[in-house]
Amino acid sequence: MARGGARWGAGRPAHRLKAEDAISLNVNYLFKNGYLAEGNWTRLRWSQNAKERLSGLVRAHEHHITLDLGLDTHWLLLTHTPCHLGGQRSWFVCPSCKKRSGILYLRNRCFGCRTCQKISYQSQSGDAEDRLVLKYHTLYDKVFSWKSKRAARFKRAYDKFMNVAGQFEELVDRRLRRVAMADRGL
Repeated sequence: MARGGARWGAGRPAHRLKAEDAISLNVNYLFKNGYLAEGNWTRLRWSQNAKERLSGLVRAHEHHITLDLGLDTHWLLLTHTPCHLGGQRSWFVCPSCKKRSGILYLRNRCFGCRTCQKISYQSQSGDAEDRLVLKYHTLYDKVFSWKSKRAARFKRAYDKFMNVAGQFEELVDRRLRRVAMADRGL
């Protein structure tokens, strides 16, 4: 596997742009807020850390949307697939590979899907320890912030959490022992 971060075998390379940091356009967000209705237009703003990174004007047409970002105008095609229980789901057509995509990312003044833009998720750059820590926190949130605790389902999730929590504690103990030994000069 590729070199991730400063460790060998730690997942995808850490030098790739992460999806969490990229400017993205989500078709489900646009649909839920009514921005895809033909003739509708609105201003979208992308911000990070309470600072506006980018703003643009989105105009909806029958089979595409236009997105004006400063001097650049992007035409993004839309396609639809039928849903199982009726209705339809909207998708973007990636300008590069022509495949359906729910999210397009802006990179180098061009929109494209995650694959075409060579963008990875933050979780893909971690090693086994990073995945264990992420799993611990995910299960912790699931178990301790549940509003409706159904007995059987909750017990399975709780047992799984306790198993991962034990592994997590072992990992922390190993790390603390390693730090203590390094402090002693051993």
